[in-house]
Amino acid sequence: MKSAVITIVLLALCPLMASATGTIDLEEAYRSLDEAIAQSDRYVAQREDRIRQLKSALEVTRDPAAQYDLCHRLYEQYKPYMNDSAIFYIDRCITLAEGLGDRVHAEECQIHLAWQCTESGMYYEAMDILDAMDEAKISDPRNLKQYNSTLAHLYSELGYYCKVPRLQQAYFAKGDYYRQLIDTTVCSPDEALQIKEIAYFGAGDAQGALRYSDMRLKQVETGSHEFAIVAFYRYLDYQLLGDSVQARYWVTQSALSDVRNAVMDQGAMWELANLLMADGDMDRAYRYIHFAWQCASKFNTVKRNSQISPVLTAISDNYEASLKRANRQLLYLAIVASLLAALFLGILFYSNSQRKKLARARNELSASNTQLAALNAQLSDLNSQLRDANLKLNESNRVKDEYVGRFIHLCSFYIDRLDEMRKRVNKMVKSHDLDALVRFTGDSALRDTNLNELYEMFDTTFLHLFPNFVDDFNALLRPECRITPPASGTLNTDLRIFALIRLGIEDSSRIAEFLHYSVNTIYNYRAKIKNGSIADRDTFESRVKSLGM
Repeated sequence: MKSAVITIVLLALCPLMASATGTIDLEEAYRSLDEAIAQSDRYVAQREDRIRQLKSALEVTRDPAAQYDLCHRLYEQYKPYMNDSAIFYIDRCITLAEGLGDRVHAEECQIHLAWQCTESGMYYEAMDILDAMDEAKISDPRNLKQYNSTLAHLYSELGYYCKVPRLQQAYFAKGDYYRQLIDTTVCSPDEALQIKEIAYFGAGDAQGALRYSDMRLKQVETGSHEFAIVAFYRYLDYQLLGDSVQARYWVTQSALSDVRNAVMDQGAMWELANLLMADGDMDRAYRYIHFAWQCASKFNTVKRNSQISPVLTAISDNYEASLKRANRQLLYLAIVASLLAALFLGILFYSNSQRKKLARARNELSASNTQLAALNAQLSDLNSQLRDANLKLNESNRVKDEYVGRFIHLCSFYIDRLDEMRKRVNKMVKSHDLDALVRFTGDSALRDTNLNELYEMFDTTFLHLFPNFVDDFNALLRPECRITPPASGTLNTDLRIFALIRLGIEDSSRIAEFLHYSVNTIYNYRAKIKNGSIADRDTFESRVKSLGM
């Protein structure tokens, strides 16, 4: 039963063009379909022009054989476009073929007529046409193959739409029976591959069906109606495989090909609208099903109208429900807005009465506020100045206390050292060891040692007071000009110069005296470092003075 239902859908709907490789972009596919729908009048005009040319040629043709050929070509043009006209011209082909004594073409056209009736839902008419034919007298193998294929399609359609389970099973069984009678040796390459694809699909083997679909794609022209049919089979294969993205892509391509070929039997568009409605994309689903409805009206078959009507009804119900919800929300908003408006008017009336009272008080307070604002501004400036002075005073006291303590300790240290030197010199004098005395007093190592100890104590004290000085100081310089101390907990000459400036010793002569350099050397050190400032070099030292505050 499942196989028969699938076959009905396969034979009843038209598919689409596609590219089987690459990344799937559904939004791009939908945009292409929207553009094609917007230009559908142009595609319809092209088909109408072909039909008009064939009709004009038919009007002036008197040869029955040529008339048959033109009528058959008109049937092919109308077959996917306008059902009534397709039936009219294929029926006329039957009459012309019988008049010519061409039994093979007469049988072929009768089978085409039965197929067209089946496609349009005229099942009893199709049954009458096929019953009137004597299967045993069909001499042409291709006609016999098409005869069995049409019967399989007819019974599958009957089974699909039948609501009586017992009859439904019987119809599907007959459809399978006639399908097995199809002689694939007389089929076209695409028909043979299609039969195999349907067989794998009916057996639930999506991968096997897709292998034959790939072969079919290579045999049809991209964008043609035949290519669209192959593409629609791929949509069903991917549905069976469970690949929803590929399935939606191929059914979209099918609808796109149908639109560009001015096909009015819009099965793919109807299927796509169903999928979009299930996805919740109601706006797009409505546009597509509305277009499919317009096409179905032109194609004029009961079957397509019966398929599209439930989708239109479902979309309409969804829109109606959305409209009711919007109306309810609008009503609630209107009530809330009215209440807010009434409240606003009450507040406005009360505010006007209070405004007059406040105006008098405002005038009286205006002068006081002006004076108070001026006093507040002055007080704010004084407070700011006092706060800055307190900060500087506190910092100065902290530094002073630290350095006083260190100075007392240093003085005591050097007093002890001088006393040791006194005792040592006194001992040399008493022993009249003048050579040792000369060597002792002439050696500069003692001076260097004392200076190093002094600088070491200075570095330790300063970094104790300002532990982040080196990092903060380097932050004021460009990366390539930053200074790295010789060791942790020590400063070099560059850093000592600006450490002294941070302590308030700005005079180059005093700095030179402490570091035992010339004034010019100290000046050059200061200029070089200020040139590496990331900001204005003129404000560099003032920013150094504020480090650590």
